[in-house]
Amino acid sequence: MQQWEYYFVFATVTNDGEFRPRFANDQELDDWQTGPTLYEYANQLGSSGWELLASNPVVFTQSKWQPTLETHAVASVLRAITMVFKRPKKGNDDSSC
Repeated sequence: MQQWEYYFVFATVTNDGEFRPRFANDQELDDWQTGPTLYEYANQLGSSGWELLASNPVVFTQSKWQPTLETHAVASVLRAITMVFKRPKKGNDDSSC
C-alpha cells in the first residue's frame, strides 16, 4: 500500500505585502521575511516531488459593536495561509500503524 510523507507550511504577510513561508513542519525558516514568496516556495517544493494537498486561509476578524445603531460591523483580513503538501514516502514498507 502506498504510504505518504507530509510537509506543513505556514505563510504570513510580510511588510512588503507578499505572502512568505514562515514555518515549515513547525520550524521557523531562516530569513523568512526576505525569503521566497509563497508562489516561489510552492514551485520549489513541486520541483522536489511535493504535491499541494490542502490550502486554507487564516482570517483574522475585528468587530466593533455599535449599540446605538444596533448593528455589528465586522472587518476581516487575510493574514496567513496554511498549506499541506504530500509525496510518496521513500522506502515504503508494508508495515501497518
